[in-house]
Amino acid sequence: MNTIQLSQTVLVTASLKKQANTIARAAGYLRADQIIFGNRDCVPTHTDAGHRKHTTGEYVRFAYLRNFGRKDTYYQRAHTVVMLAI
Repeated sequence: MNTIQLSQTVLVTASLKKQANTIARAAGYLRADQIIFGNRDCVPTHTDAGHRKHTTGEYVRFAYLRNFGRKDTYYQRAHTVVMLAI
């Protein structure tokens, strides 16, 4: 499979971006961050946005942040991979 990062590659045309974002929105996500080429149009992986622990990588709720602070956490932005059919 070939992989294209949308923010790093100039060769991705506007029509490919539009098609990938349409597929991502149809699956319930905001936009595509990465495009891979495969045998069908789908969203194979998606990572939700939220705060996570540095040590274990698990998602933490706002109650954890209120009680223990942000010293062991980082913010993970959403990441959506879209597969486009060749």
